[in-house]
Amino acid sequence: MKIYAFKCLILIGLLLNKTYSQELVPPIQNYSPTDYSAASQNWDIAVDDSGVIYTANNQGLLVFDGLSWELFPLESQSIIRSVYPHNDRVYTGSYQEFGYWERTPNGCMDYISLTPLLEKFGMNSDEFWEITSHNGAIYFRSFGAVYEYRENRISKVEDVVSTALGVYKDKLIFAPRKNGLSYLDKDQNIKKLQGDLSLLDGVNIIDIEAKGDTLYIGSKESLYVYSNEKLSKVVNPDLNELLKRSELNHIVSVSNDEIILGTIKNGIAQYNLKTDDFHIYNRTSGLQNNTILGISYAKEKLWLALDKGVDRIDLNAPIKFYTDNTGELGAVYDLHKYRGDFYLASNTGVYSFTGDALQLIENAGDHTWNLEEIDGVLYANHNTGVYQIIDKSFIPIDTRTGSFSIDRINETTSNLLISHYTGVSKYNRNSGDLRELEELNFPVKNVVFEDINTFWAAHPYEGIYKISHSDFEDLKIEKIRSLGDNENFNPKVYKINNQIIAYVNDQWFKYNPFQDDFQLFNELKSFNGSGLISNGPDHYVFVNSETGNLLISDLMDEQISLGPKDLNFRLVKSNENFILENDSICYVTLNDGFARINLNILRKENKEQWVSQPFLKEFSDDIQRYSLEKKPVISYKNSHNITVKAGMPVSKANKLRYNLDGEETLSGTIESGTLNFRNLKHGNYHLKLSASGNNNEVSTTNFEFSIAPPWYFSGYMKLVYLLIVLALIFFIYWMNQQKLKKHQLQLEAKFEKEHSERLNRIEKERLINEIDLKRKELANTTMMAAKKNEVLMEIQGELNKDKGKFSNQFRLKHIMNKINNAVKNKDEWKVFETNFNEVHEDFFKDVLQKYPRLTSKDLKLCSYLKMNLSSKEIAPLMGISVRGVEVHRYRLRKKMDLDSDVNLTKFLIKNF
Repeated sequence: MKIYAFKCLILIGLLLNKTYSQELVPPIQNYSPTDYSAASQNWDIAVDDSGVIYTANNQGLLVFDGLSWELFPLESQSIIRSVYPHNDRVYTGSYQEFGYWERTPNGCMDYISLTPLLEKFGMNSDEFWEITSHNGAIYFRSFGAVYEYRENRISKVEDVVSTALGVYKDKLIFAPRKNGLSYLDKDQNIKKLQGDLSLLDGVNIIDIEAKGDTLYIGSKESLYVYSNEKLSKVVNPDLNELLKRSELNHIVSVSNDEIILGTIKNGIAQYNLKTDDFHIYNRTSGLQNNTILGISYAKEKLWLALDKGVDRIDLNAPIKFYTDNTGELGAVYDLHKYRGDFYLASNTGVYSFTGDALQLIENAGDHTWNLEEIDGVLYANHNTGVYQIIDKSFIPIDTRTGSFSIDRINETTSNLLISHYTGVSKYNRNSGDLRELEELNFPVKNVVFEDINTFWAAHPYEGIYKISHSDFEDLKIEKIRSLGDNENFNPKVYKINNQIIAYVNDQWFKYNPFQDDFQLFNELKSFNGSGLISNGPDHYVFVNSETGNLLISDLMDEQISLGPKDLNFRLVKSNENFILENDSICYVTLNDGFARINLNILRKENKEQWVSQPFLKEFSDDIQRYSLEKKPVISYKNSHNITVKAGMPVSKANKLRYNLDGEETLSGTIESGTLNFRNLKHGNYHLKLSASGNNNEVSTTNFEFSIAPPWYFSGYMKLVYLLIVLALIFFIYWMNQQKLKKHQLQLEAKFEKEHSERLNRIEKERLINEIDLKRKELANTTMMAAKKNEVLMEIQGELNKDKGKFSNQFRLKHIMNKINNAVKNKDEWKVFETNFNEVHEDFFKDVLQKYPRLTSKDLKLCSYLKMNLSSKEIAPLMGISVRGVEVHRYRLRKKMDLDSDVNLTKFLIKNF
């Protein structure tokens, strides 16, 4: 027991040592149970024509669209053992159950069980471990039988107990338990495969794989090749020992000469039949688990269903990785191939890398910035100084302070310049003399020589300095002004084509010696934001400070792009390094190792790269999902949160963008496969999904939808609004008509009024004229009567003077009476009264109404005063003297109770 435990400890020790001795491996992407939110164990894996991944998981069907995972469990909660996508269906097998999944128009996955078609066969605890298609039929294999599903009918392929199933030369191949290989002919009869298959007698075949005219056959311990009706066993002791120790479980062909062997205990082996060598990829290489339960190969990517998780390997990728899983190596800053061995400079020291084994050089621990080979001598710029590497030994040159770089001054001298933490030192590699340039008392990251007497120094914090000297004596140090808008923090200075170039504040500048100043370098304007990390004679490598993309360019036609995803997001940020070994092989330092890149394969891959077609798998609002086959119309009240789920199968596409055009315009990147549109305006929209690769190859998918207007903008309400508008227009028209009629009536009334007023005015004028005429006539008549009476009264007065002279007094008296009668003629008064009433209507009535005590004589006087006659004019008319008129006027004033200051004539004219 103790011996056994001791052997186990030795084995563990060897395994631990092996983890530190690892070869370069292609990119491996791990998908852990945490990533896909399902059970750890995955039994089978398959890829459909569009690149969507289907995995048989312990909890159901696991689907990966390139952006997100979805789990679809069976109602019975059974473990799914096998999966096979075919013609828009995904067939799965589990315990006493097999059927297929189908996408509904709205993107859901519906399961249709085919088990009811098996009732007549009476399955006995069968589990279906393998599914394939042949000649329009689907075949399900369990350990008890093989079933054929064709045209919605299921039949049993006799009672074949097969351990493997496949298609070879248009024949369905079976592997009856320990009984060689058989096939199903056109008449559905099972026959033995032609040729001598005696090597398979008693062999339990685990898996078979067909590639053209070759059939690969695998048992737990051996690999066989069947071709041209001849069977041979692969004779490779190391491979056979691997299969015997690791237990073969699956075979898949990846090329005409290469196959992948999936094992239970040690990951996969990539075997090349032409060269007869193989590479093992297991947990040490980056797999999550060594137990391979399922394999699928599509689009040059190998998918592995593991006992724990799902892994993807890009077998033919131009990039291969060395990864230090122990964490001892740390971040690598530089790499150099020297005398057949690789040396790595990292933040933990300098390591040699020989035969895939990594070893720390003695006394080389601590941060190392740079490795530089000058005239066949390898130097290391270390945190404690400058060292020379000789036979994997660390020989100190200067240990006063840490150093950043070491540079040759020119081709003809043995002097080197060392840029270190406190300045610059001159080192003569022949004599070993070391002299610090005392005038340069600040840290220098690197130097660039303009000519024999001038060099440029990059201060990591304060900018760029120009140093002029005479054989490094009498140094003249000049600090360059700040370039760009900010302080020159961490500048880079280069010499390209004999021209001094600076990269500061994400901009490129070039030195103009005639103006003794830097100016914008417009030739590199397109590379603003990208620093230069390698400048060879035929290539330039830039790294974008924002995106982390590497761009390999010849500054003319060729541009090769590598995104952070291509390098597994492992670049050493702000300290990226690119090392060119030859025209086709280069290296990139990583934060836990390095990557080896084959530029020729990368160029070919970029030209032929496949960008997958993005697709919609769900379009929904908060209430329901909509069909993806026709243009959905979303009610406005449900449109406040629209969810779009998209897939982009794994390919060279590294970005999925969306563009939404319509009433609103939106664009952006879909990161996790889900996109939400919130509070969109109503109207028609066009959604465009675009998958793009590093070289901007684009594959697009379009989808249209519309948001119905709110109820107050609906068609019915628009009709109502139209009717309201029409009614309003009619009402306005009616109101205008009414206003027009009213205006017309007003005009007519105004016209009639004006006409009536005009007639009244004419009539009034006529009446006034008549009154004026009558007034004149009255005045004339009155004046004539007054004149007449005055004359009569004068005659009467003359007669009274000479009445004694008349002999006939009786006759005189008779004449005097006639004169009195003529003066006081009542008929004349009646005529006057009549004419007066015509001119001054109701005068007497009004006067009597106010002053009823007035006599007729008073009224007569009032009428004469109304006519504005003077007392002298009134006296003859009344046949009295002027004095009598005054007395009468006085009495009249008394009767009217008028003050003395009131003019009686004006009073009567004004008030009556």
